[in-house]
Parts: sequence; structure tokens; C-alpha cells
Amino acid sequence: MWRPTTDKKFGVVIYNFNGKKTKHGLSLEIGESVQILEENGQGWFRGFSTRRKNTKGIFPESYIHIKKFKVDNKGKYETVSPVEETIVTEMTSVLREWGGILKKIYKEKDGKYMELYPKIRKVMVELIGYRCQIMSGDRTHEQLRDLKKITTQKIDWGNSQMQLDLVPRIECEIADVDNTSIVDLYKLHQRSMEETESVSFRGTVRRRKKRESIAIHHLYCMLEKFDCQIGEDAEFYFSLYDAKEGIFMSERFLSRKNKNEVRPNNLSALYTDLGLADLRDRDLYIVVHVVRVGRMLYKENEKKKSDQVYRRPYGCGAVSISDILISSPDQLEDDMKQYFIKVYSCINSEHDFPILHENIIKKQTSKLGTSNSQIIGIPISLRMLHGDLIQIKRENPLLFSKNVHLVRKLGFADVIMPGDARNDFYITIQRGEFEKGSKTAGKNVEVAMKVFDSDGKLMQNCISVGEGAPLSSDYRSLIFYHSNTPKWNEVVKLVMPPERCQGAHVRFEFRHCSNRDSQKKLYAFGFMKLTRADGATLADDNYEVYIYKCDESYKFHHCDELHQFRNVNAYLNLPSCQAEMMVVSGSVAGNTNYQRNLKENFFIKTTVCSTKLPQNLELVSLLRWKDHPEKIQHTLNRLMEIKGEEIVKCQDIIDTLFNILDEDTEAYGKPVFQALVFVIGILSDRRYQNLRTDLDTYIEKHFAGTLAHKPLISCLRQCAEEAIHYADKQKSIQRAFQAIPYLFKFIVQSRMLYARATRGKEEAVFKEDMNNLFIAMNNMVQQTSDYVLQSQVTLLSYFSTIYDCLLQEKGDGKAMFSIQQVALYAKNLLDNVAKEGVSKELHAAKLRCILDTVNSRLFEEEASRVILSPVFLTHIQYHLMQRQELKLCAEVLGDILTSLQKLQKESSNSEVQQVVQTLLDNLLQTLLTINRHGDLTGMFVACLINTLKVMKEEHFTNLLNSFPDRKPLKEFITRIFMVFKELVKKDVFPQDWMVMRMATNDVILSAIQYFSQILTSHFLRGDSFDTQLWSSFFNLSVSFLTQPSLQLETFSEVKRNKIRDQYGDMRVLMGHEIESMWQNLGDHKINFLHLIGPFLEVTLVPETELRRTTIPFFFDMMHCEERVKGNFKQVESDVIDKLDLLVGTKNKGDEEYRTLFKTILSEKVQHQHWKEHGLAFIHIVARLLETLLDYRDVMMKDDEKFKQMSCTMNILKFYKDELKKEEMYKRYIYKLHDLHVPDKNYTEAAFTLKTLADSLQWSPRPLQADEMFPKQTEWQRKEALYNKIIDLLDRGKTWEHGIPLCKELAVQYETKAFDYAKLSAILKYQAQFYDHILTIPRMDTDFYRVSFYGLNFPMFLRNKALVMRARVYERGDSIRQMIQSEFPAAQVWTEHHPPSDDILQSNVQYIEIRIVNPIPEEPELFRDQTVSEDILKYYETNDVKRFYFDRPFHRGVKDPNNEIKTLWLDRTTLTISTSIPGILRWFEVTNQEKMEVSPLRHALETMQKKNKELRSLIASYASEPGKSINPLSMMLNGVIDAAVNGGIPKYQEAFFVPEYIAANPKDATFISRLKMFILEQVDILGKGLHVHGDLAPADVKPLQGKLEEQYIKLRNGISDQGSPIASHRISTGGKPITPISIPTNIPPPSPFTPPEDTTTFKISLQEPLEPSRRPVSTISTGSCDSNNSSSSGVGTIPEVDEDDPDDVITDISSVPKIPSRSLTRMVTDPTLSTSAPQLSRVGRSASIDITMRRSADDAPQVPPRPSRPASLDPKFASPSFRENLMQSRPAPDLPKKERQKRSNSVSPSRLQTQDRAPPLPPKPKMNGGAYTRQSVHGYPVTPSQRPTSKPLPPTPDSPVRRPTTPSKAPTTPSKAPPSS
Repeated sequence: MWRPTTDKKFGVVIYNFNGKKTKHGLSLEIGESVQILEENGQGWFRGFSTRRKNTKGIFPESYIHIKKFKVDNKGKYETVSPVEETIVTEMTSVLREWGGILKKIYKEKDGKYMELYPKIRKVMVELIGYRCQIMSGDRTHEQLRDLKKITTQKIDWGNSQMQLDLVPRIECEIADVDNTSIVDLYKLHQRSMEETESVSFRGTVRRRKKRESIAIHHLYCMLEKFDCQIGEDAEFYFSLYDAKEGIFMSERFLSRKNKNEVRPNNLSALYTDLGLADLRDRDLYIVVHVVRVGRMLYKENEKKKSDQVYRRPYGCGAVSISDILISSPDQLEDDMKQYFIKVYSCINSEHDFPILHENIIKKQTSKLGTSNSQIIGIPISLRMLHGDLIQIKRENPLLFSKNVHLVRKLGFADVIMPGDARNDFYITIQRGEFEKGSKTAGKNVEVAMKVFDSDGKLMQNCISVGEGAPLSSDYRSLIFYHSNTPKWNEVVKLVMPPERCQGAHVRFEFRHCSNRDSQKKLYAFGFMKLTRADGATLADDNYEVYIYKCDESYKFHHCDELHQFRNVNAYLNLPSCQAEMMVVSGSVAGNTNYQRNLKENFFIKTTVCSTKLPQNLELVSLLRWKDHPEKIQHTLNRLMEIKGEEIVKCQDIIDTLFNILDEDTEAYGKPVFQALVFVIGILSDRRYQNLRTDLDTYIEKHFAGTLAHKPLISCLRQCAEEAIHYADKQKSIQRAFQAIPYLFKFIVQSRMLYARATRGKEEAVFKEDMNNLFIAMNNMVQQTSDYVLQSQVTLLSYFSTIYDCLLQEKGDGKAMFSIQQVALYAKNLLDNVAKEGVSKELHAAKLRCILDTVNSRLFEEEASRVILSPVFLTHIQYHLMQRQELKLCAEVLGDILTSLQKLQKESSNSEVQQVVQTLLDNLLQTLLTINRHGDLTGMFVACLINTLKVMKEEHFTNLLNSFPDRKPLKEFITRIFMVFKELVKKDVFPQDWMVMRMATNDVILSAIQYFSQILTSHFLRGDSFDTQLWSSFFNLSVSFLTQPSLQLETFSEVKRNKIRDQYGDMRVLMGHEIESMWQNLGDHKINFLHLIGPFLEVTLVPETELRRTTIPFFFDMMHCEERVKGNFKQVESDVIDKLDLLVGTKNKGDEEYRTLFKTILSEKVQHQHWKEHGLAFIHIVARLLETLLDYRDVMMKDDEKFKQMSCTMNILKFYKDELKKEEMYKRYIYKLHDLHVPDKNYTEAAFTLKTLADSLQWSPRPLQADEMFPKQTEWQRKEALYNKIIDLLDRGKTWEHGIPLCKELAVQYETKAFDYAKLSAILKYQAQFYDHILTIPRMDTDFYRVSFYGLNFPMFLRNKALVMRARVYERGDSIRQMIQSEFPAAQVWTEHHPPSDDILQSNVQYIEIRIVNPIPEEPELFRDQTVSEDILKYYETNDVKRFYFDRPFHRGVKDPNNEIKTLWLDRTTLTISTSIPGILRWFEVTNQEKMEVSPLRHALETMQKKNKELRSLIASYASEPGKSINPLSMMLNGVIDAAVNGGIPKYQEAFFVPEYIAANPKDATFISRLKMFILEQVDILGKGLHVHGDLAPADVKPLQGKLEEQYIKLRNGISDQGSPIASHRISTGGKPITPISIPTNIPPPSPFTPPEDTTTFKISLQEPLEPSRRPVSTISTGSCDSNNSSSSGVGTIPEVDEDDPDDVITDISSVPKIPSRSLTRMVTDPTLSTSAPQLSRVGRSASIDITMRRSADDAPQVPPRPSRPASLDPKFASPSFRENLMQSRPAPDLPKKERQKRSNSVSPSRLQTQDRAPPLPPKPKMNGGAYTRQSVHGYPVTPSQRPTSKPLPPTPDSPVRRPTTPSKAPTTPSKAPPSS
């Protein structure tokens, strides 16, 4: 029993489930989220996947992991979502989206994104890990915060790299769009974009902040475990060292290591107070000094325990840390960076210990000792931290969970933080110079340091040798062995309370330490006072401390040593250094107890970092003002000369100033005010701005000046008044205004203290004083003088800071001033600012003041907001109208709108209405005038959209009512429609700001719905109807609906679902709005026929509901136009024009649209009287859509040139033949041309352009610019086209078609334009074309028939056949591969029969490719003319429209001894739509006819073909005797051998026997011709043997003899009286073979001999498509392959399947090759020519339209055409005539030039081996071979012959085609046959 679920509604799939194996099952994959609807209690759920919400099914409960969920909209349409961290939900969505994109990248191998693949994959793996950590629930709050931060950074980085949408965030959380104002959303996008741009691949922010914004930096250092085996205890001092300045920057961090311990005692330190200059300008190193603590001299095996412990130098190391410092301000890294400090020993050179680190840094290896093997090195880890130390500790609790020692900077930080009270004295013990005395070796000097207070008591635990070491009462220095000039450079810090520093001093005791460890002898001392006599602290400087000797009597008594220093006053009156020589009473030489040692010197350096103890004497004088009250004025004046860093160190100055003020207000009021302003001004410095917190704390808790408010108010008012009149006081006045925030705090706090003390007395006086102060300020800002400008700007800049002070609560719970009163103060000040005649700077300051006020407490309260809002809006309106300070205006307005939206519940509708009435129209006008691509546009758009968002229906109503009449209302609506249209059409926001775009669209949609009501109510009925306004509405609606941001189908599934869940499909909503408004138009629809294009664009949006809603618009338009005009031609024209643009160019529309368009409109027109016309139009549009969709699909694939060209041709035909659209036809002409040129189809490209040129006239009519040409006249356009066509024809070597164009241009240049320069150029071009025809060889190409069977092919190829011209050297395999590459699913048709109708009408793809032979047509110009073969040979394979192919078969019983008797040919002739070459390399077959060739005709063709080959080869050797004789030898040997051994006897047996002649009386003519061909072959062979004999070398002579013997045998066999050929024999009378002379002066006849076909009976079949049968492979090279020279062409028979006469070769590669073409065409001996019919070889391709013919044997006789005179045809001449003709050749003894002249006078053939003519520059020419056909068409043609007969056209009234037939055979065999 299925029941709804209650506690299980959401889950995640944990196993794959195949739903196809279960009834009603829902297939699921791991990771999918499912919403559960029902359960049956038996382990099954019913629900759906969130990816496919429309598909519901059942799935196992065990496959689902149930998650916590929340339900929205409970009930039937409830929405269930998981309850989890928002970052987890986002990560889940991101991983799904990225996964799909990554899969696509990998699949498509997109080079642009492939390099991203490993990076994105790595980030995805990291995100999965972070997601697990967040969901584990075992992370601390700080860890979760860090995880979220790094996760969002990585997500944003990935999104930006893959160009996905930007995610606006607030503290790592996605912004809530519904509860965020549009302005805030815009700012969030800007900030997120900046942060995303700075995110690195690792997910860290490189530029999250500018360096300048980070106040202070810290370096965290952690020591790792390391080996230290120096035998004794060790101290490691780590310091920061600046290599540029050569100084130590920080205190020392001390880590001690016991000789028996593995780890040092202190591991972590934090170097604090580093400023930006320290990181940027210094070259910082970490330097470690290693000190051995133990014996004076260490011995490894020493076991005796020492009584004394000495600190001895051991070694030093340094490592640069600049790399981490440089990157640190821009990164937030959790990773520690590892460093390794290499330690160098100084055991052998202790004197270098103080400078060893410098030698290491400078890499002075000669001064370095070897790296100490006892300390391999010290590993440390560093990390930069930034910001306030308290915040850092809070953000990194784990980092500070251990004992981290703070190592301070030597000196104050660049920025002094609040509460940072320091009182540190740093003493650097630098060096000493001691006398040697009587000893030979130097002393072992140890310096001990102690601190004594003013009473002479030893101060306990006040000395620090380094952070990490406990404080001690004394300090003992390093001991340098036997050194009288030791250099220690040790820094010691004194930590004392400030009150004990006065009168304290430091004493330095010098002891000599003997090698015997028990002895340390005091012999001298020195001291240094920490304060001077005037009370100032010791200045920072280098000091030479005087050394005083101790009395000799006490040197060796330890007890007396202590005794002599009990009374410190005994030496304090002595000078401690040179600076005290003038201020103490002691002598420089000492006193009676202590004598100064003038030979010894001791040097120290002091640095004081104290916020309590001033070093400046003027500060001391100020703090002790009561000691000298007469100097107060002087002291206050001197105060303003002290540096700021001295003042901020002393935190008692402000108390002192107010104490002076309380002493005498009248006398000291002004100077104290100035001093107070000066001190406050110092705090505005960036270094000290953090101390403002301390000042606030002081004012709130410690300030006690009850009377201070009166003089402060008075002085401020005085400043405002003086600013008007005194130009020289402006600087001091500006400083006073800069201090206003704190001055008002002092004033208010003083008044509150006074009120408490007096119980509220003088309240009215105080407020009166304040009013006077503000009045003075108002007067000042009214001034327009230039000198007061900066003071006005300063006041306005700081004025907003006083609001909180004035609103501060008194003790009774009431504020000092009411919020209305403060708002009035602000209002009055702003209203008094001058508007005219002032600088822009003042306007900017005013707007900034307004901006600060909007963001203050004043604008949060409605009571003050109602006062301020009108003022602010008025000022904004003024500046918008003046186009001044637009950026600030946008910021102010944006913050106002944000505040109103946040306070929408509290704010009244009047405030929003006020914004609408005041600024909405100004916003529109501003947006229409400013630069739409500038920085301001985005903010103004956000303000406009935010304004519309806060508007409610009543606001729109009030706005409408505010317009007095229709004209301003129309102008307003027009403006807002224009702005909306710009917003949706232009990219105001970046492409990845999808959240911002969708929020904007949502608001615009709502606004359009409101404004559409205004159109209906005010601009629809009667005279109020406004076509322009309604058109604007529809255009806006269409632009909105078709904008890219709303095309959901182009987005990923994740993004699409997000948008649908948030906004739905706004296109559908807008579509319904358009439909509603359209229906409201009624009869006005006729005015909007111009909207056909926009409406078509709407209907093409791939959304079914939208299409069903809007397609009926076209019926309404058709109906309206038909009703008004009687037709709908405009609708027809516009629909067709726009569809071509939208579907073909913009890739819109699909098959669903075509179906809906046809179905919906067909239903609509069914009941109209114009139904027939309407259905015809709909049908045409449907066909056009199908054609355009095919074209679009094909053009999207660059590598499918065949499809692209075919489809383009299909569209050309459609537009030209059916639609008669010239412009569209021209557009696709250009596209087809552009397809041809890259494919090097230059000839086809030329013919393509020629179709366009033919439509133009030589007229001056102006033409508009198009895709290829600029605006020009028709004459110029045609000339440009001709020039381009001629160039293409030249590149394609189709000069024959270029010559007529050159002639036409020449006529125009000569007779019309009179441009002789161009005429000369074109004539030269024409001449070169003629020359190229004769000199440059061109390769012939093959032709193939390509058939396409099945409905799965595109419409333009479906069940059609083409004849394709192959490229040079291209064969059938290449064409098949090309076709199959574009149709991978196509199969080769392998059956022996044509496909059935079932196959033709099914969704399959079959292709069939077969070779065909061209049937050329003789040009009209050459008929009955003598033309050179070099000219004619082009037409053998060009300008052809008919083709044929043959298939051999046997009819009747095959004679195994002589198959020739029954061998027939099935010949198919194809006709294509256009001759080749044309605008394509292929054209459709339009007609197909069939005929059969009898065995006799086949024999005639075979003999004629072989004779032709023999003549051509022999002639080539006659003209080129120097080439190899092997081809001629092989040819003669093969032909003679075949003729003797079987060929001719087989013909005699088959055709010359009486039985055959009697049975076939109609074949008498053909039998006679066959006999003549045999005799002709014998003559040709005789001449060939003569040439062969002359050219044969010695090694070929035996072959020559053999051939002559066989030839004699052949000739004798023919001359036998019993031979049927005897009557045709030419007897030699027993004479030897005479030499053969081949004349060269006889012009060859035309090669265009038409086929001597018999009358056929044509039967048209109804099959739409039937492939012809393929020819079988043949043995005979005489009939099928002329490449085999061994064949004589008379005895070889093709192999034919006995059982199946329709045997087909299914493998294209097995199809017999095309007969080879001779490499040259030579003029042959006219005696070798023949007028016999020229018959074809066997063809190799299929056909389509089958036409059955009767056998040629049954054809009726046709009267012959008039023949050429027999005298011109040497073939039919008598032998004597032939002899005379041969003797008519130019005599050999004639001069060469004369012979050449006679020879050229009859256009002899030119040898193709001669040099080529130079090509036309700069066109490169292809090196074409001389590969030409031996047969022109299916009927072999002799190159040296011209036919004497032509086919007769068929009679119109008979289906029988009557081609030319040969003349009747002579009645007697002995007579020569008449010429035909």
C-alpha cells in the first residue's frame, strides 16, 4: 500500500539502479539527489530525481541515504531541499556542473581548455575533500571559517577559468538576492569580480587587499628538530638583519639546547611590528648566532667539572627571507615555508664572530670557516601574518596554542597600535679597546651589566638577553679568547617600570677571565645614566663609556669587590661619557677612589622605545609646566614644532593641555586650542591612526575638563568667522576643521561633565552657543571666494562625523540634541552651500557629505529621514540635470535606495514616492545620454532597477496621475521603453554577472506588466491609439524575450534549474503578456505587419508553450492583410526574408518549430476563403524551413565541404526557381564562392560569380554595398566581378571560358569607357590565355556517379544521384572516403540489383559510387572547321552534360571456343542538370537512358580503339626518336602476337562466316568496316615495324626480326584466298615492307565523332531510383583497359557471370581502371585515319532513370548526312591517292623555316614536351601533366580525325531516338564504303 512519506522526503543515491529491469522503475546513478513522494513499507520508494523532475518512478529504499530536509509550500506542489551548510550545497552543485563540463572538455579535446583539465580536476578533488571535512562536524569554528574561505576561493577561481557565472558573496556566503538591494548586489558583484581576478590556482588570494591597506605585518618562525653535538650547552640567538643598512632590526630570540637534549627549549617566535617599508625596501635575513656555554677551552675528553661557566662564540648562519616577504602582503596562506640555515664555525677565528653573518651574506668564502660538522644546519619554518596581533591570535588559535614568544622590533613600529604601551631600553654592547699591560697575550674580557635605581639599589630581574630567556639581574657578555679588541655587538633589553627609570643607571663591570676556570678578576668598570639632569630620557646614540680602574688592594678579594660598590654615589658624580663632561662636577681623570683609564675604551649604543618617558626636552618642559608657568605660551608654541612620533610616544600630553586650559581659560584658550588641534592632527597620520581608539577611551573614561566646552566652541566659531575674511589663516582653519570629530567629542563630554556637576545648569546657553557655531558654519559655506574653498571642502568632509557626538545620550537617558535638531543642522548646512559660481570640488564635497549622512544614524530614523530625504533628492536632481559629479550622485542615490529597501517596513510609501517623482525621469534621461560603456552606466542602471523594485502598484498609479496630459506621459513611457530595450540588448553588465542580469530582468518584467496597462488604458481606443508607442512596447518585449540571458536551453542543467527555481521561465510570462496585448489591438493589428521579423524571432525561441502562444500571430497578420488588401503578399515576403536571416544565419529554429508552424497555421486557415493560397504559403515556408535547417546543420561542421556546397546549391535553386528572391540568391552565391576558394575549386568559384555577373548590365545604375563589394555603379560591379572571375578562371586553368569575358571587357574599354590602359591590360591577359591553351598542359580528370539511397540523407541528397567531377589523380576510393566521412552511418550498396522502394523510403543511408565516361559536345564554333587538337582536347572532358557507362553480358548460348559471338554491352547514358564545369563539381542526374551494344559493334569499338593507340604511339616515336623504345616494342609485340594467335581468327569465325552474314543482313555495313579496321591495323603495324626497325638498338634487333616474321605471317594469313578479308587485302606482290613516312603537315580532324548508334526504342520506367549494374572485372585490355599493351584488341573477351548476367563489382577498388590516356597527342598519318564509327570502352558506374533500348542490330536505317569530300578523307582514298598524299609533305631539302611555315599553316599539334609559357604574374600555376584521354566519350575518338557525320535529333512525335547511323554497307565487299 503506497502512502505519502513524512520523515523521509529527501535522499542521495548511494548505488546505481537500473530502472529498466523493473516495472515503473526509475534509473538512478550514484550521487543523484531524489525527492521521495511515497513508500510502500516493503523497501520501495516512489519519487523523482532532482535532475529529471518530470520523470517519476520507484526505486529501492536500501539504495538511498536519507538526509535532513526542509519543506517549502507544503502540499501538492511542495519543494523539498536538504538542510545543510550553504557552502556544502554550493559545493555539491559546483561539482556536478564542473563534472559535466570536464567530461565535455575531455571528450571534445578542446585545445583552449585542455590545459585546464588537470588543474580543474585537481581542484575538484580538493573540493571533495573539503566537503568531507565540513560535513564531518569535527572542525573548530576557526577551522570551518578557514575551510569556507579556501573553498569559496577555489570555486570562484574555477568558475572564472571556465567562464562560468560570478557568485556574489558576503563573508563566503552566497548573497541572498531576495533580501539584497539591487545596488548592494551590484557592489557585491564588483567586489567579487575583483577578488576572483586575484584568486590563484591554489585558491589563495593574491590581491585581496592593497599593500597600503595592511597596517602591520608579522613573521612567524618555528624551529624544527636538528642535531647539535658541540659537547656543551648551546644558545641560539635568532635576529632579523637588514643587509642593505647593515643593522639588526629586531630583538633576539633565544633558544637554549642542553647537550643531552634533542630539542631546544623554545621553538616558536613571532617577529612583530614589521611595516610595509620593512618588507618592500629592506633586504632581510634571519641570522642565528651560536654561543657555546661551558669551559673557556673545550676539550672533548675533559671530564673534570668546571667551577665557572663562560659564554664563548661558536658559529653563525644566515638565510634570506625576501621571497616570503615579497609575496606575503598579497597572500593568505596556511602553509609554512621551509628554510635551512647553514651554520659556519668561528672556532679558529673568534675575532670574525661579530661580522661572520656579513661575510656569509656577501658570500665571501675566503673569510668563512668550513661548515660545522657538529651542526649540519638549523631547519626553520616561516609564515607571514598580517594585521592586528589580537585579531591574528583570534584567527589562528592553533598557531598560538603553544608558547610563542613575541620578538619586538628595535624601535617603534610604523603603526602604533592602540594600547601599545612600551618602556624598553635597548643597549647594544658594541666593542672594547683594552691595553695589553705586561702580559704577552691579550685579555679574556667579560663584561657584566647591572641596573641600579636612583637609590643605588640593584634592580632585580630587569635584564633580558633575548626573548625566550627569563629576566635576570645581571648580564655577562661573550668572552673572546686573548683579545684586547673584542667586538660583541650583543643587544640587551632593560625592562623597567617608567617610574623607576628616573635616576637609574647601568653599570658595566670588566673582568679578566683566566684559563684556569676558577678565576674571574674585576679590574675596571663604567656606567651610563638612563636619564639626564633636565629629566629627559637618554637620547638614542652611540656612546663611549669611560672606564674607571678599581683600587689594586681590592682586586683579588671577592668580598671586597662587592664592598667597594655599595655606595654608588661614590662614582655617580663622575662623567660617564663625553656628553656629561659639562654637567657633572667630577673630574675627567676621576676621583680619589676611581681613576679613569685613558688607554681603554668601551662603546655602546642605546635605543629607547618608551611611550611614557620623553626624550625631547620641549615635551619635558610641557609636562612640567608648573615649574615654569611664565614659559607656558612659549612651551605651547614650541610643541607644534616637535615631530609626531615624539608626541604620540607621550600619552600624558592631552591631560597636560586641558590642565593648562583649566588654569586660565582666557589667557591660554587660544594656544591650547591650537595645540590640541595640532595633537589631534597628528593622529590623522596613517602611522598613528590606530591610536584614535586610545583617544576615544581617554575622552570617555579619563577626560575631566568640565569647562573645556566653552573655549572650544568659541574657538571653533571664531575659525568659521575668520575663514570668511582672512585668506592668510586658511591653513590653520582647515586644520581646526579636520579636528572637528574630536573637538566635538571633547565639547560634548565636557558639557556632560559640567551638567552632572551643576545638575544641568546653563543648558540653554550651551545650545545657544552651538546654534551660533552652526550659523557661522552656514555663513562660511555660502561664500564663493576662491581662498575659502578649501576650508569649505574640509568642513563638509568632516561634518558628518559629529552626528554621533550630538546624539550621545546624557545620563538621564535623553540625547544631547534631538535627532530632528541634528538633521536640521545638516539640512541647513547643505542648503546653504552655494550652487552657482563655485568649483566642482565644492559640489563633490557636498555630495560626499550627503553620502556620509545617508550612511549615518540620521538616515536610519524616520523622524530625521523625512527632513533630510527631500533635500538630498533635490541636490541629486540638480546635479543630474547639470551632468555634474554623476558618479557621486549614483553612489548617493544607491545608498538612499538601499536604506529605503532595508527599512521598507518602517519607511512610508511617501518616501519611495518622493524618490520616484523626483528622480525616476532624471535617471532615464541620464542613462540615455551618458556613455553606455563607461563606468557610470552600471551604477545608474542599478539605481534605476532598485527604484523600480521598491515601487508598488500605488506608486505606479501615482506616477501615472502625476502627468497632466498624454504628451508628457507618452514621452516618459517612450524613454523608459528605450532604456529597457538598451538594457536587455546591450551588455551593461559582464556576461558572467548572471545573478545581476536575472535580478534586473525580473524587475523589468514586472515594470513592463505595469506599463502595458497604461498602454491599454490611455493609448488604445479611438484617437488616442498610438502606433509608435505600441510598436515600442512590442519591440521591447521581443528584445526582452530573446536576450541571451533568458535562453535557458543554452545553459547547463545546474544553472538552468537554479534559474527556474528562482524566477521560472520569464520568456513564457513575457510571451503571455505579448499575446494579451496583441489580442487587445483588435482591428489595429494591420498597423503592425512590420513586426513580422520580431515575432518570428519570438516564435523561434525553443520553448513549446511560447511557440504555441505566438505562432497564431502570423495567422492574424495574414487575415488582416487579406481582408484589407485582398492578399497577404507582405506577410509572405517578410516571413521568407526574415526566416532566412534567423534560421540560416542566426542558427535559430528546429524541426519542432517547423512542425508547429505548419500544423498550427494549417488548422487556422482551414475555414478561410483564402484557404488554398494560405496552405500553399504555409507549405512553402515549411519547405524553406527544412532547407534552411539542413543548411544550418551542415554549415556548423567545417570539415563537410561536400554537404556544405550541396546544401548551398539547394538553397540557391530554391530561392531562384521557387521564391524568385534575388537578394537572397545573391547572398548565397557569395557563400558558395567562399566555400569554393579555400577548397581550391577556382573554376567553380568563377562560375558561381558569373551567375551573378550575368544578371548585371553595363549601366551606370547605382548599387548598394553587399558582402563582397562596396557601394558602386552597376558597370563597376560587373567589371569587378569579371576581373575576379577571370582571375579565378586563370587559377583554375579554364582559359577557354575566360577569353569571352576578356573580349567583352575589351569592347567596353574600347567603345564605352575609352580606357586604353585597361584595354591594353585585358588584351594582354587574353593573349596569354590563348598562349596558355596551346602551351600549358592540363590534366584530365575522371567522372563518377554517386547515388544516395534512403531517407536519412538530407533533403537535398535524399534518393538522388549526382555526377561528380573528381580532382586530378582522385579516384573512387578517395571519393568514397570523403562521402563516408561526412555520412559515417552510410553503407556501401553491395547488392547486384537496385534498392527496393522499401529501402528507398526507409530511414537508412546507402551510397553507390561508379565511374562514368563523358560524352562531349562539339562547340558550334568548330563545326566543319579544321582545328588544332591542342584547342579541341579541352572539350573532351569539359562542357559536358552527358555521360555513359557499360556492363558486359552474354546473350544466348556462350561458345566456349569463341565467346565473342555472344558478348553484348549494356550501355547507360546519363544526363545531368548543368554541364560540367559549373558552379559545383557535381550535378544531379536528371535523365537516364539504356541501350544494348551488339558483339559486332563491340568488336568494331575494340579494333578502332587499338588502332588509335597504335597510331598515336607510332606518331610520338616519329617525332621524338630519342626516347626509350621499350613501350613501342611491347605494344607491337603484344598486338602482332594477339592478332596472329587468336584475335582476328576469332572475328573471322564469329562475323565473317556465311551463316552470320546470312542471318544478319543488316550488319553488312559493320562487317565491312570491321574488315577495313583489320586491314588498317595491318597497315599501321607495318609502318610501326618500319619505325621500330630504324630506332631499335643492337640488342633489340632479334626482336625486330621476330616481329617482322610474325607480321608477314599475319599479312599472309589475311591475304589467303580462303580468308573472308581477302577481298580487302592490299597485295604487296612479294615486295619487302616499305618504310612508313608519317606526315606532319596534315591537320587533324575534329575529335568530336558522335556515336554511331542505331535507332532505339525508349521505355520510361516509373521507379524513382534504380542503380545500374556494376561491370564485372574483365580480362580484355582491349575492351576495358588500354594500359595493357600486349593486347591487340581483337581476341580478348570480358569475363561474365554465366548464371547472373547482372554480376556487380561491389568493391570500388576492384572496378577496372579507366583506360590510360596517352601523354601526348600527335598528328598522325592521314593514311592511318579512318572514318569508322567510334565506339566506347566498357563503363563502370550505375544509373538512375532507366531507358530500355532495342538492340542496335534491329535499328532501322537512317539516311546518312552529307559527307565531306572523299578527297579530304585519306582513309577512303585509293592507294594511289594515298601515295600522292604522302608525297605532298614538305620536301626534306626545303629550308627549315619554309618547312615549318608549311607545317604550321594547317595548325599542327604542338608537342607537350616543349617549354611552358610563363604564367601571368602574380598568379602561381600548378604544374599540370599532359595526361589526356585516348577516347573522348564512350565512343572512341581518334585524335587525328574529324568525324564526318553527326547524330540526328529525335523526331518530336516519336519516342524513338534516332541518332546518326553509319551509311549503308556497300553491296559488294570490294568497293570502298561510302563516307558517312
